[in-house]
Amino acid sequence: MKLEHVLKNKKGITPSRVKPILSFLIIIVMITPIIPVQAEINKDHEHPEVYWKHYPYQPPGTDIIFPTDEGSHDTSEFPIEWWYANFHLTGQTTGREYGSFVAFYKIQSNVAEKKEVRIFSISDIASEETYTNAQIGTLIASTDHLELSFEYITNDDKIDDQTNSELEIKNLISENQVTMNTEYTETTMKSTNQNTTMGTTYADTIQKTNPTTNYEIGHQENPDGLIQYDQWYTKSHDQGLLPFQYTLDVNGNSQQDSKPMKLTVDMDCLKQPLIVGSDGVVFFGDHEFSYYYSLTRLLVTGKITINGFSEDVLGNAWIDHQWGNFVNQNPPPWGLTITHEWFSLQLNDNREIVVGDLWERETGEKIDQSYTDGLNLINTDGSVELLKDYTITPLAFWNDTTDERFYSCQWHIIETSKSIDLIVTPVFLNQVMRFKENYPLLQQVLEELFPGACFWEGVCTISGSINGVSVNGKSYVELTHCYNCVEK
Repeated sequence: MKLEHVLKNKKGITPSRVKPILSFLIIIVMITPIIPVQAEINKDHEHPEVYWKHYPYQPPGTDIIFPTDEGSHDTSEFPIEWWYANFHLTGQTTGREYGSFVAFYKIQSNVAEKKEVRIFSISDIASEETYTNAQIGTLIASTDHLELSFEYITNDDKIDDQTNSELEIKNLISENQVTMNTEYTETTMKSTNQNTTMGTTYADTIQKTNPTTNYEIGHQENPDGLIQYDQWYTKSHDQGLLPFQYTLDVNGNSQQDSKPMKLTVDMDCLKQPLIVGSDGVVFFGDHEFSYYYSLTRLLVTGKITINGFSEDVLGNAWIDHQWGNFVNQNPPPWGLTITHEWFSLQLNDNREIVVGDLWERETGEKIDQSYTDGLNLINTDGSVELLKDYTITPLAFWNDTTDERFYSCQWHIIETSKSIDLIVTPVFLNQVMRFKENYPLLQQVLEELFPGACFWEGVCTISGSINGVSVNGKSYVELTHCYNCVEK
């Protein structure tokens, strides 16, 4: 009620109404001290910043709801969807720095039946080596929370005939599908039943969290050694899901040295979800859109394996989840309609930035629309500022001589209202995700996602200032856009 209305009503009070009003005021005065006390009881003093760390959780101003929208969406309505995470990790034995990223894709097109892909990369910063693995397989995903199980046949040197391997995939998956579906149904039913008892506090959750100490979890193989499983799921205990806490287990043989590469980690989200573009819907054209949220800083513990060596790691992670209709199912070129340059920045002052630019895939023309609907600045308290007046200027270019592609390889990010002035630089140049030519089916599927079935994605450093204060940090940069030649 507006102040002028209160004053107007107050003037009309008669003596006969004074006593009831006084009685009402006395009651209000008596119960008022109780209200703050009850609020204090419900308040988590140890972790006051994690009021959001519960399920279900729906941030204001968006249709996105957790944990439901962490799960899979209807492919007929959203023909493209992916789950992605990148990592900045430090080895606890050697002190070596690693970067890694993992992504699970499902894409629907008229070229073939529904196709699902997992890609995996580790960058060893000291040796300046990147190890990669990509698989086509079957992705089983829950529709009400994050629970992914990816079944695939290993792409190793023992399989030379793509046609035979495709047939073998179908037969092996068919043989295992009943078992997997049964296991998944039981898990889903258990998780669904647990959702009714999610009233634990954050302190209870932390006490009951069991870190992944068995690093072989989620890795199963048939006796013939051909079928493997990768998993990514929300952790749980006997009272239900543990909100915004995850386990990822992914593995494969590196395309570079044919040795096992593996990442098994637990992730605990430290900030509330970023709803990209304020409402979580980013438009890439008149009718093309993507639902989009990020988890911008997660504490990571786990284990990494590359080049025949394993060690425990600690670090930070970033998670992206997107689903939408920005995929062409009409005549060629099929697949994603856009290319992009995308940046996830984790600053040393506990702020993060996500920003990106777009190009039309078919014409190569830059689109006057941000991939992230503006520069999303996440403050230390988790609040978000969506800043529209930014530029990303390439400062240098790198020629990938293997595919004769030019990628930008250093960037100047400027935003005026916050005086953001940052330089992003790769820790080394050759961090390309490339796929073996002797797997034509995989090549065909990935070509729908990335032009030439390859892209640049790697670890970068950040230097510069915000509002005149020096900052630095680490970044992961993804480039699916490439240039015909070195032209600025």
